[in-house]
Amino acid sequence: MIKVKLSDNEDIKCFGVLLLVKDMLRDYSIDITDSDDYDYEFVSGREFVDLSLPLQESIDWGIGQLSKKSGDYFIFHAGDSPQIMGAYEVFIESDAKYMFKKYLMTQEDYKIPSIIGKWWFGTGSVLDKGYDIPDDVYSRMKLQGYNVPMNWTHLQKLESGSSNRDIDVCAIYRGILDMDVYDHEVKTDVLYTKHRNGSWIKLSEIENKYNIVKGNFPYDKTDQILSRSKMGVSPFGMAELCYRDMELTRWGCLILKPDMDRVIAEPNWLRANETYLPVKMDWSDLNETVEKVLGNMEDYQYIIDNARKRMIEACSYENVCLHWYDFFANLGGVENE
Repeated sequence: MIKVKLSDNEDIKCFGVLLLVKDMLRDYSIDITDSDDYDYEFVSGREFVDLSLPLQESIDWGIGQLSKKSGDYFIFHAGDSPQIMGAYEVFIESDAKYMFKKYLMTQEDYKIPSIIGKWWFGTGSVLDKGYDIPDDVYSRMKLQGYNVPMNWTHLQKLESGSSNRDIDVCAIYRGILDMDVYDHEVKTDVLYTKHRNGSWIKLSEIENKYNIVKGNFPYDKTDQILSRSKMGVSPFGMAELCYRDMELTRWGCLILKPDMDRVIAEPNWLRANETYLPVKMDWSDLNETVEKVLGNMEDYQYIIDNARKRMIEACSYENVCLHWYDFFANLGGVENE
């Protein structure tokens, strides 16, 4: 039995799913314990990254925090994207065995500078970051086997939706972030708004021809709209994946989403032209794609069906447990029973 201690049981971003499957993990020879008798400590991202500080101050603070750790520990970066800024610098200066992320990119993609490392935000900031990651470091950057949408257990129950889908396109999400949000020195709420609001602006060009519903709605209203929609737009935000992907799939809508081939994820159920239709990051082909689909909706039913099947298969809590069993087994720490 591998004994794991979580450094912060209140950090839902990092450990929420692990806490949900805590009892199940024991069947896979992994025990999450509060005891000081443990094999590995999982260290919460908020213990070594502070977005309220300038980047270098956050790095210095994080290195100092981890220098107090003893024993074998892994760090978990709760950042909702492949960006590693602020965490990578701490990782390579620490004694952490591994850094776990929700998503990763290839070493080549990490080299390309972008604003705070979030490639869909573009360039032009004081913190345009890219990283040339050595092989030995990259091999210690791992996927944690779950991401934020997997906290939404109700989304794994498929619904049939309305027999009369009278809404052609829904684009229902928070498009304008009207609060000050910073990643170190960068005001990211503006970048978030630019990307998400851009899809609404583009769709407004064809809303006189089609029934398009866009905006931000309360949860009960959201379900009603999704159940009546033929397709739905799922933009990026502070990350590429979003619970909206699962909501659209749950209700049998075709997902239109910026191409996310650069994202390495586990579970990986979103595949371009297999479980969603990719569109350009700047939304320039969004309306063209909408009109093409509406002209031949039946030709895209297989994508909807694939998405529903693969989401249920990939996002099971059993797969989370198996992911961690395999990880520890490959360390030689778990015996097959």
